[in-house]
This record gives sequence, C-alpha cells and structure tokens, in this order.
Amino acid sequence: MAHLRFKLIRLAPIYLYLFCCPLLTASDAPQLLPDADKFRLTLVEDRNSTLPLGPSCTGEAAQTLTCRAFTVTLENLSKKAVRISWGGCNEPEIRIDRKEPNSSSGWWPVSQIKRETCRPMTWASFRLAPGEKNKYATRLISPRRYAETFAVGSHTLRAEWVLFGCTEDPEGADCLSSLQVVRPPSSAPRFDFQEPVSVISNEVTLDAPVPTVFGTLKFALEVTVRPGPLLSAGSAGKSVNCTGDASASIDCIVFHYAIHNLGDRPVRHAGFSCSGYGITPEYRPANGEWQPVPSNAWVCTANIFFEMPILAGRATEQDFALSTLAPGYDTSVLRAAGDYSLRFTFWPNACFASPDGAFCLARPEKQEPVRSPEISIRLNAAAPTH
Repeated sequence: MAHLRFKLIRLAPIYLYLFCCPLLTASDAPQLLPDADKFRLTLVEDRNSTLPLGPSCTGEAAQTLTCRAFTVTLENLSKKAVRISWGGCNEPEIRIDRKEPNSSSGWWPVSQIKRETCRPMTWASFRLAPGEKNKYATRLISPRRYAETFAVGSHTLRAEWVLFGCTEDPEGADCLSSLQVVRPPSSAPRFDFQEPVSVISNEVTLDAPVPTVFGTLKFALEVTVRPGPLLSAGSAGKSVNCTGDASASIDCIVFHYAIHNLGDRPVRHAGFSCSGYGITPEYRPANGEWQPVPSNAWVCTANIFFEMPILAGRATEQDFALSTLAPGYDTSVLRAAGDYSLRFTFWPNACFASPDGAFCLARPEKQEPVRSPEISIRLNAAAPTH
C-alpha cells in the first residue's frame, strides 16, 4: 500500500497536466533518462558524518538508528551524460525503506522527504558523465525528512531514488533549461510531466541499540463540559435537534479533553484511527453504580496508525461528543432525563520522544491508565433524531 500511495503521488502531476491540457497525449510524458539498469545506487552508513544533528537528534536521541547519517551514491552506467534535477525546497526524491516481510512489497518506508511548497521555485541539479558518480549525504531524519522509530534489534535498509531529469543529446547540451520553463496556459513546467526512473540500492543491515532508561511516563486526563453547539452529527450520521430544552440532552453535550504530559521529557502517544485516542467513558445514574458507556457496533475500513506528540509540560486537546468519540458510543443509556456522573479513562500507548517530539526513542508501550475527575451533569430527555 505504501508503494502504491507513493506511485500515485509522484504520477499525480502527469494526470493533472493531461487534465488541464487535453491536447497532450501519453507521448508528452516520456521517459527522458536511461532505464534504471543504467544507474547504480549505493547506500552506506557514515559513522563519521559531519552533518548537523538537527533539532530531533540532540541528547540521547543522537544514539538512535533514526538519527544515523548515510551516504547515497548515484553512478551513471550509461554511455551518455545525464542531468538530474529537482525543484522546490525538498531534498532529492530519496526514500529509505526497511525490510518488512508482512508488507505487500516486503519493504516499508522509514525515511522520506516532506512534501513542502517553497516560493519562489528554485531548482537544484547535477550532471553525470558516463561512469561519473554523485554523492548525497543525509540523516534518516532531518528538518526536511520524516523518519520512523526502530525497535531494538537488527534492521535491513535500502534506498530508492526516483530520478527526474534528461539525457544530453548531443553531449554537453543544456537539456534542462527549456524543460523547467513554465509556458502558458500550463501553470507548471514540462519537466514535471515525465516518466521518472526509480533506482534501488544495495541492502545494508544495522542494529538499533537498546535505549537509555528514562524513568516513568506521567499523564493526567482532564475532561470538562464546553458550552456551545454540537460540532458534528452523531456517528450514525443522523441530524440532532439541539434547540431549546433539547440542548441539555446527551446528544448535544460537547466535552473537551486535555491529555497532559506531566513529565519533563517530550512523549508520543500511539494508536489507530478506528479506536481513537484511547479514551473510554463511564457513567453513573444518581444513586447508581459506575458502568461503561457501550460502544456502537460498526465497521472501520481505514484503520490508520498514528503517533501524537506531547511536549514536556504541555497537553493535547480536542472537543468531542459521546457519539463522535472514536470508536463511537451508544448514548441510548443516557437518554432519560436526570442527574448523572461521567468519568473518562485514558489508556496511554506511549514512548519518550526526541527533543522536538518528532519520533519515539523506543517503540510505544502500554502504560497504566489514567482516569479523569468525575463530571456531574443534569440531562433533559434526548431530542428525537431524523
């Protein structure tokens, strides 16, 4: 899936160009560089690198595999000179993957460029004569690269460089300049609308060390009732009447949670979109016992893994209604008018993070749950839905 998503992203400009300019045909997006087998890509770790550590890699983070420096060398094996170029503020289109047998392709991206827009547009390029090499040095994470956490143990990596450019014909001719000019009515240069050449490197196997012991992660959960309108319809997609007395029904109560990082180090909380941020509700009727609010039966078709940074002494906050708090809760048990108490529990799946919160220093682990103080609310009968 990761490779499919990447291919769709990199081909998107071609489709946009063809849509905007219907007179073009498939031949207007040609391959301008030699085939991939006319290049050699070599990935090597550089233990003596002088690259800046950057904001993510100070302190203990500098020892992680995520902060290691690598050199990627591209060699032109063809018989013609080529020019390789890229635009904007990004690094070259170099991605580093980790061998992952459980993925569809056998590999998983662990370091890739950020998609940023820079103005004014600038171009970077280099020329490779036959047999010539170009070296590019980078850390797995940098101000312009995302990177993932590595579990302790051995990891096999490889690089993939998606090449955009052109072949000199005749030798010495400037084949780039004319491609990088924007000619109306198009809003993009023809350079962007070529079939790129993807070159894959050798494999290297490295060890991710055991991280330093940092202590205990400390969280607090605060949940309050926020005055104001309901932010969205219920999870079932039904509209809700929140006017008049109905504004005090459970379907119209808006809550606000704040997950506080009480420690002195940045942390990251991990989860899946289908199960939300790991917050579960309980309720208690007047003179009753605490009971969990039952969750709705539903099907989630896109369960996406996420990691949420929380810097030291800070909090992550969000408004929600019980019906919209993932994975979705059945509010029918709170439809009768009366006095209730509510409380919420946060189930951290967390790690200590890099100084800027960009990545975990070790894989997230389940922590002791944290419960919010109880909230007393008076509810009117639930409003009818339609």
